[in-house]
Amino acid sequence: MNSLGPTYVGGVAPLPDLLPDYCSLALTLWPRLERHRLARARHDPLRVASLVARRTTLSRAARLKLLGAPAAEADSPKRDH
Repeated sequence: MNSLGPTYVGGVAPLPDLLPDYCSLALTLWPRLERHRLARARHDPLRVASLVARRTTLSRAARLKLLGAPAAEADSPKRDH
């Protein structure tokens, strides 16, 4: 075995968390959001942005940019609810 790299049990590396946690970031920016509603929309930035809409006057594009959503998701023609 090579001692320079990490050793994994079974030879399989653990999968990194590929989905960003928009819920935690939204709670950081808007701390009084309803946690039970955010839990249902954890990995969907469009749903999180629509929940935040009641707390701010920012546009949907601005809310998505604050949440760090990719540009492709921000420009999609999906509904805002």
